[in-house]
Amino acid sequence: MFKSVLVLGHVRGIRLEIHVSWLIIFTLLLVTMSAGFQQQYPDWTLSVALMTAFATAIVFFASIVAHEFGHSVVAIRRGIPVQAITLFIFGGMAQMTRDSERPEDEFWIAIAGPLVSLGLAALFGLLAVATSGLSEPLFVALGWLALINLVVAVFNMIPGFPLDGGRVFRALVWKLTGDARKGIQAAVAGGRLVAYGLFALGIWNMLFVGNLIGGVWIMLIAWFLLTTARGQGWAYDLREGLSGVLAQDLAESGIPEVAPTSSIDDWIQQQVLPAGRRAFIVGNARQPLGLISLSDARRVPRERWRDVAVSEVMIPVERLLHVGPLVEADRVLQYMTEKNLNQVPVMQDGRILGWIDRQRLLRSIGLRLEVRR
Repeated sequence: MFKSVLVLGHVRGIRLEIHVSWLIIFTLLLVTMSAGFQQQYPDWTLSVALMTAFATAIVFFASIVAHEFGHSVVAIRRGIPVQAITLFIFGGMAQMTRDSERPEDEFWIAIAGPLVSLGLAALFGLLAVATSGLSEPLFVALGWLALINLVVAVFNMIPGFPLDGGRVFRALVWKLTGDARKGIQAAVAGGRLVAYGLFALGIWNMLFVGNLIGGVWIMLIAWFLLTTARGQGWAYDLREGLSGVLAQDLAESGIPEVAPTSSIDDWIQQQVLPAGRRAFIVGNARQPLGLISLSDARRVPRERWRDVAVSEVMIPVERLLHVGPLVEADRVLQYMTEKNLNQVPVMQDGRILGWIDRQRLLRSIGLRLEVRR
């Protein structure tokens, strides 16, 4: 099965991974940079230009990782766990398990990344000056790295989501007004304004400068910023809509059950298809043995469905992913998304109190958001 993400390893418990889209920007950067080096320094051989471009691109992306680690370290110190840092076509992203609960946390987490980039810009600049007489390719690479890290720091401080400056802007508005929603609204509006400005810049590049590729690339960045800004606003509304809602409030009590001795074929023909349910508890809610879903059944060849009992392919109760009744609803949704679950049992003291179906949860969220409007 094709995987869109390659895990490189773990640093301080944070998973470091590369999305397949990163290969696109890495290739473009390598080709563009090596061509530019050959044009600016005609005495360089092709191999020197390529090696310099390759080494510079690798260090640049390491700088992006360092930028994201800046966010991550501060987040962890302020009690917000970080799952992963992902490199993708538009840069890097630190995946935090939850949002900041105080404007001070939001400010310092957001500004940490640009501060790291500024520090790297200064470091590479000093190294370029110190090594200026040793090697021209080394001097050029260090100078480029100093400049690009400065650009990353400055660009990220533009006050609009999803840029770091948008989060800083959100924290400041939140602090001044005491209203987290106003902070979100201001940052989302800033992100949209930046995106529309980039759309205009992209069109100008294509129509008046004649830079078709550059214009398209700018418009892609604008589209990414616009959709992500909207997504940030929707995610906040979602969290607000689920505020105060617990797993026990969403749990469905009518749990479908199947006897452990039932064959897969009988279960599907007599219970799954008539009820329109894709997952059942094996045993009963008071003494559950496990859970079986259609995906579990599909691991068995169809011709053996009459001979295999559901208990042979179920997920045993001791390995069953579940939540407690007092877990907040937004955490349940996050948990289901992370684990790719269509349903999650709500359990207490070994008993199943109910379960939450993904579709039911999404419908509930939609209704709650509609009521709040």
